[in-house]
Amino acid sequence: MELMNIKTALSLANTLYGVEMKETEFEEIALNAWELIGNKHTELMGYIGDTQDCFLELPCTVNEIESVHIPLADANTTSTVGDGLDVTSIAIEHYIDAIPSLDSPFYQKGKLVKYKKVGDTLQFAKDFNGVFVVYHRVLMDDSGLPLINDKEMRAIAAYVAYANTYKDGLRKRDSNIISLANVIKADWLQYCNAARVSSNITQNDMDAILDVKNSWERKKYGKSYRIR
Repeated sequence: MELMNIKTALSLANTLYGVEMKETEFEEIALNAWELIGNKHTELMGYIGDTQDCFLELPCTVNEIESVHIPLADANTTSTVGDGLDVTSIAIEHYIDAIPSLDSPFYQKGKLVKYKKVGDTLQFAKDFNGVFVVYHRVLMDDSGLPLINDKEMRAIAAYVAYANTYKDGLRKRDSNIISLANVIKADWLQYCNAARVSSNITQNDMDAILDVKNSWERKKYGKSYRIR
């Protein structure tokens, strides 16, 4: 799936709907449409840092946290005597961690640790060194705008045209222009729904999904749907 600059939606809006506006005004409306669609193309990233006063400052590119690890063997045991490290389990844990650590650069040996997200930081119960955070970063262009696919581009173009036309109708108090904006709004709703469906889902997949969605209640206990 090829991703493109979000500004390509402005060119499409001009081609399909005759929209003409400044890039700064377009970016504000386009980002609103992007948030409404809800798609965010991301990549996995890793970050290692030490806590200070039980807090770890996160990179500004963090969109969603996948996991947080500390470099300690997850070999705690519980018994009637007390909790502690099981020496035998430590060797086993290192052996288990060896294979996946070679398969994925984001697999971190160690123990998942509980945390609380506070603003742009993570709060822990106590200080740790070498905390490893796996997170999702939104794919951006050089100007800091999100990258989009072709379906999202069409949806954003329709939303920009709708917002621009509706605002023009309100400013001029022209009911005909407002009615035209509502026609364009129907395009936006259609393209938005299409953009929310992943491009990886084929038509055969959608057919199977619709079969399940529409047929789950075809048969009811004690009912017959035979043609008489």
